[in-house]
Amino acid sequence: MNRALFLLLTMPVLLAPNAVRAAAGDDLGPLLGNQVARCWNPPAGSTGTVTVRFDLKKDGTLAATPVVNGLASAGVAKAAIHAIQFCTPFKLPPERFSDWQHVVVKLRASP
Repeated sequence: MNRALFLLLTMPVLLAPNAVRAAAGDDLGPLLGNQVARCWNPPAGSTGTVTVRFDLKKDGTLAATPVVNGLASAGVAKAAIHAIQFCTPFKLPPERFSDWQHVVVKLRASP
């Protein structure tokens, strides 16, 4: 089964309890979400939402370059990829690798 961890992060970096959802368990969403949120820094004055898909290795590093889906300005898309790359390696429970190997993150920029 191909499972993915889904997150929604908003700027400022406050995570609403029901804004983070994990397909494999509610505890993984906040764990990964807090790590990504610390690195998410969209361009000043930018708005909109960007979805980033990426795969991780068991050590928490990226398996490949993150992919931005949807329509986003070049600045927001670049900031989203940078946030994912800058935050690695992610600190996640290795025994639950199958739960967080595939990740989809929605990042929202708001003024």
